[in-house]
Amino acid sequence: MLLKRLFSQFFLLTFFLSTRILFAQNNSPIQIGPKKISSERFLSDYLRLVESDSIRADNKDKFLKDYIDYHYKILAAELAKIPESPGFQDEYQSFRKELANPYLIENEKVDELVKEAYSRLKDEKQVAHILVKIPSNPSPGDTLVAFRKIENIYKKLKSGEEFSALVLKFSEDELTAQKGGNLGYLTSLQTQYSFENSFYSLGLGEYSKPIRTKTGYHIIKLLKQRPNQGKIRLAHILVSIAVNSNTNLQVEAKNKIDQVEAYLKTGETFEVVCKNYSEDPYSIGRGGELRRWYYSSDLSEELQDKLFGLQRLGDVSKPIRTNLGWQIFKLLDKKPLLTFDEMSEFLRQKIIADPDRANLIRTAFMRRVRKENNLVIDEQNKKNAIDRFTRDRTGDEPFLKANLFSISNKAFSVQDFYNFIVSQQKIKLKELGFLPSISELEWLDEFIDQNTLKLEEQQLEKKYPAFKDQMLEFLEGSLFSKITEMKIFEPSLDSLNQANYYRENASQFILPNRVYAKYINADSPKTLTDALDLLKSAPYPMNKRFPVLNFKLGTSILSDNASKLLTELQLLMLKNSDYQLEVSGHIDATEPDSLITSRIDKVVKEVAKKGILSTRFIEKEEGKLSPISKTDKSKNARVSFKFYSESMGDVVKRFNLIKPNSLEAKEDYFYKGDNTFVDAMESKLGKRNIEFKGRNVYVEIIKSEPERIKSFDESRSAIIRNLQVKLEKEWMENLKSANPVIIQQEELQKLMQ
Repeated sequence: MLLKRLFSQFFLLTFFLSTRILFAQNNSPIQIGPKKISSERFLSDYLRLVESDSIRADNKDKFLKDYIDYHYKILAAELAKIPESPGFQDEYQSFRKELANPYLIENEKVDELVKEAYSRLKDEKQVAHILVKIPSNPSPGDTLVAFRKIENIYKKLKSGEEFSALVLKFSEDELTAQKGGNLGYLTSLQTQYSFENSFYSLGLGEYSKPIRTKTGYHIIKLLKQRPNQGKIRLAHILVSIAVNSNTNLQVEAKNKIDQVEAYLKTGETFEVVCKNYSEDPYSIGRGGELRRWYYSSDLSEELQDKLFGLQRLGDVSKPIRTNLGWQIFKLLDKKPLLTFDEMSEFLRQKIIADPDRANLIRTAFMRRVRKENNLVIDEQNKKNAIDRFTRDRTGDEPFLKANLFSISNKAFSVQDFYNFIVSQQKIKLKELGFLPSISELEWLDEFIDQNTLKLEEQQLEKKYPAFKDQMLEFLEGSLFSKITEMKIFEPSLDSLNQANYYRENASQFILPNRVYAKYINADSPKTLTDALDLLKSAPYPMNKRFPVLNFKLGTSILSDNASKLLTELQLLMLKNSDYQLEVSGHIDATEPDSLITSRIDKVVKEVAKKGILSTRFIEKEEGKLSPISKTDKSKNARVSFKFYSESMGDVVKRFNLIKPNSLEAKEDYFYKGDNTFVDAMESKLGKRNIEFKGRNVYVEIIKSEPERIKSFDESRSAIIRNLQVKLEKEWMENLKSANPVIIQQEELQKLMQ
């Protein structure tokens, strides 16, 4: 009975929709001037909005009014010939090309490659290889020499010679030859597809046949495999020391990292130790946090084992020597391989962007659309075209007019094919400076593919209703936007129109009575006192710290480390537009005074490079007044920093970080009703301290302004809004007068049932 009832409901719904669609095909229930809106179009728009709950029983009349007004504006754009303008056509075709991309792809092949990649990601393979390089633009001779060399190595392997010995003797990979060819652990989407296919096909200890990539020929050996380690997020403390530094500096760096480790073992927090000892200017302000996720393949083999060996969040590594110096790492987060559903879209984008896989996807797509578009090749004419291309011709030979192939009954001649080859060769010669070796058969495949793809693109609206709907939506959306810009927004932004409107309607723009006041609300008398002290006047002092820049005695040259710190400072100033920076120049007693200004200038110019205004710097010459060391004079040769802010909110954050909700503060214009405590002052100038429900409030009325008519500048935003309403109203009245609307109410109501 249930199945029978469901079938009956389905039948009735299908009949209902099909009846409405059949009716829709033969009527235009709405006509606006010369523009007819078909029942099919109206029904499609209506049902889409019903399904999205945008139309209800109580707003059908409003929907119909808005729908007709929308199409009035589309008609206005068409009458203004906007769709015919070159600029609009360029925009339309550019969008069409972008929208077409997902339809011009073999999604089944993409899905297959996504599943394959995810399956492979579950394992990490440690591989070694022997490489014989080929040049970037190899001649057939170059390729043959390299192939013979790799074949010879392969024969030696098969005869029993050791892989590691052959690596040392023959491999041309300078980075791995001394390590037995070891590339570390790899997984999917990290190498060329042919290389990946090879090592994922091997068993432990097996080696591959020679394979080719863009780099050259490889023989690959699988050394180890393990489950995917997932990804980790880290913080670090760095003691920087170059690998080739002298022994004294190496010992000094090792002692320093040992001291860091000792502090951490006493229970000192990683963040505090980092701020005091780390020499990485980019992460020191974040407690050493490295702002990225690391996969095992991103790290050297030594780091893989040590860092992925950290098990619990907060675990800290032993000191590790790397090419940067000595590092201690802290584990911030650790996640296993994501699920297929979580990774599938990311994998899809990676696969489409991978040239090797993209070629497989294109081949599968072209195979399908060739068949769907009924490609027919004349094999005899094809043979003649291939055989005779390099021969001398007069251009009158009959075979040139012969049909080479047809796509959807459109024929292409041998002459068309030859013209294509010549034009492509000219392009290649201009781009590369030489003619690559491409056979006539390869040129023919490319010629067929280009024309098949062109035909497929032309038929997208016919083959895919969703594509047709999206293009119509873009077309009308663009027309609506451009005609609205032309008729409403541009005139409303015209300063003469604004001035005329203000002159005629100035009495509409009233500024009510207001006061300019300072309001501070604190959780205790002490907090209020401290806040009042800091908030006397802008700019307000901040408690933000930044490392001192040290200079060599007698110079104002910025070291590499100083430049890195200034880059960090520059980013900080760009991110916080209200900040002002006090730059204080210091010298040792043995240095000339001229170095004070020189050092300040160097620092300010470096930080201001990205367009930071000079008004945001406060330059202060401390000179010899504040030495910090009597024994190490180089420590006195420095530039120090203090931060200020134009924003009272930055000071409020400073208090609330220590204790949430301890402070609220604002200095601005207040209108009646904005703030109860300000209202209580009744616009009278003066100060008042109030205790209210355990809070300590300070209010100061700095000035009071009576109600008045706003100036033109104060009214501008309201003028623009009001002017736009006026312009639209007049425009729509004129449109409707020139293009009356005819509505077939009975038919329309049937569609809207």
